[in-house]
Amino acid sequence: MDLSGKTIIVTGATGGIGKALVKKLAADKPHLILIARSASKLKALTKTLQGVTLKGDTYVSDLTDSAARRRLAKTLVRKYPTVDILINTAGIGVYKPIGAVTEKDWNTSFALNVATPYFLTQALIPSLKNSSLSLVLNLGSGAGVIPMRGRSVYCSTKFALRGATLSLAEEYNDQKPHFCLITLGSTLTSFGPMTLAEKQRDCDSGKAYFTPEWVAKKLVEIIKDDHRETEYTLYPGDYGFGEWKKP
Repeated sequence: MDLSGKTIIVTGATGGIGKALVKKLAADKPHLILIARSASKLKALTKTLQGVTLKGDTYVSDLTDSAARRRLAKTLVRKYPTVDILINTAGIGVYKPIGAVTEKDWNTSFALNVATPYFLTQALIPSLKNSSLSLVLNLGSGAGVIPMRGRSVYCSTKFALRGATLSLAEEYNDQKPHFCLITLGSTLTSFGPMTLAEKQRDCDSGKAYFTPEWVAKKLVEIIKDDHRETEYTLYPGDYGFGEWKKP
């Protein structure tokens, strides 16, 4: 797929992976539509993008709020009758033992990690169908296939996202859009309870982490591949990034 001029929506655009992905995509000069919760971070990100047309500029939205998500979806459908690619990278990681989990933890996690990609996709299906070759790319996790202690909430959301994405891939087999799930291992960002500095120390000691830049490069390769698979499993230990161990 030639990305030049393509309309690409990215949620979680200012996150560790989202930001690296946006910068990588920008090199192909698509029409980027960037969504994030922080206006200041979005502004800072757009300043780093040279020569890129931001079709519709940027959108600030708290995607954990269902009403805000619905308003955003209506705006996107109205303004963009054709969408070529929807990339759902927005997410939250709640890592707690069951005794410490609150209903807010549970509801917020499912709202952002599952409901947002699902219902944004639902709303944008007509726009995606108007594209000659459209794609929905969901950023999953190894936590969607491997149970992990102390991460029951996060694993539950990623198992759900994996099930939803693969089911939609079956539902839209031989139709537009194509659905693709990235089952991704640990990445060197501030996502989750550990700081970036703490992860970097672990990385220096041999624990396996992808860099966001490597992930972004791999994602763009997958996006451009017209014969892409439905699911890609990427674990750091499989790609020479050190020894990966289940948390």
